[in-house]
Amino acid sequence: MKKIIFTILVIFLVAIIAAGCASGGTAPEEETAPEEGTTPEEETVPEEGTDKVLNFYNWSEYIEPEIFTLFEEETGIRVVEDTFGSNEDLLGKLQGGATGYDVIVPSDYMVTTMIELGLLAELDHSKLENLDNLDPSFTDPPYDPGLAHCVPYFWGTTGIGFNWNDWDEAPASWEYLYNPENAAEFEGRISMLDDMREVLGSALIYLGYSPNTTDEAELEEAKQVVLAIKPYIAAFDSDTYEDNMLTGDIALALGWSGDIFTAQVEDENIDYVIPEEGAVKWTDNLCITADAAKDPQRLEMAYQWIDFLNRPEIAAMNTDFVWYASPNAAAEEFIDPEILDYEAVYPSEEVFNRLQWLENVGDATEIYSRIWTEISTQ
Repeated sequence: MKKIIFTILVIFLVAIIAAGCASGGTAPEEETAPEEGTTPEEETVPEEGTDKVLNFYNWSEYIEPEIFTLFEEETGIRVVEDTFGSNEDLLGKLQGGATGYDVIVPSDYMVTTMIELGLLAELDHSKLENLDNLDPSFTDPPYDPGLAHCVPYFWGTTGIGFNWNDWDEAPASWEYLYNPENAAEFEGRISMLDDMREVLGSALIYLGYSPNTTDEAELEEAKQVVLAIKPYIAAFDSDTYEDNMLTGDIALALGWSGDIFTAQVEDENIDYVIPEEGAVKWTDNLCITADAAKDPQRLEMAYQWIDFLNRPEIAAMNTDFVWYASPNAAAEEFIDPEILDYEAVYPSEEVFNRLQWLENVGDATEIYSRIWTEISTQ
């Protein structure tokens, strides 16, 4: 009976649509996601009688696109993704009064800052059934003890990307990047992340200091290290450097592990190394905004989205697409073995012990910002 009624309704609707087209009616305009860096438009916010919509503010190319479809098919919730290029861009957008974002993806040190500023909701772990899938190494991080506000999404390292066409041996030390004599050999073919903490952090590790130092003299020394190689840098770029490695325009890059691995899929000559002096390890995290927590419907959708992303099969799909390590231990049985066996993605215990978190530096953030501005303008 339901099939018959449904068929009659379909025929009736088709007739109406045909009549509308015949009388000069126009088809609905195609929906588009918000432009990068913009606040979600009001029409994307769920209204009674319309599809449910969740606004996801993420790094670019940082999710397997099919996951959006799978989530919508299961829940009826449409995810609208907007993207940002750095943690500072994300923070500036929210501090500037942007509303409408439900789930965001800040890195570890930025989580601490956002907690202090009251920008994140506290999590109700009872609504996250898949939280137990996390590796214990990621359940009590220094930036968010006990995961009170966020759930780890990906983790990785910041090291050196290179092309074997330009190298006889791997540039396995920060010396290859930060010694001006070495950098001069690749003038105009060096790329650095457009990220204050990552650039200064790597320079500090090269100098033997903590990437979280608050000592102004050490930070001034790191500034001089970066300025010494600036004449040879093609760009400070966090979005397209891996593409420029594929064209051969970039021979040496301070980059995020997964970006380099993604390029390597297209060109096996591209490779990645964690420098012997150590490097930064990081997590990007799924967090619910304080703004979303004010609305019960938005809050519930945010929990559904985060929990969906932490299903083992879904987390594995993401890692296979993005080539960043998953903090989800239960996902490992579904992840491509090639990725699991690749030590640059899943480093050995010895290498892992040389990695350091970027942590909130408190009032010293003003020193970092001043030095970053001086690097950018000189």
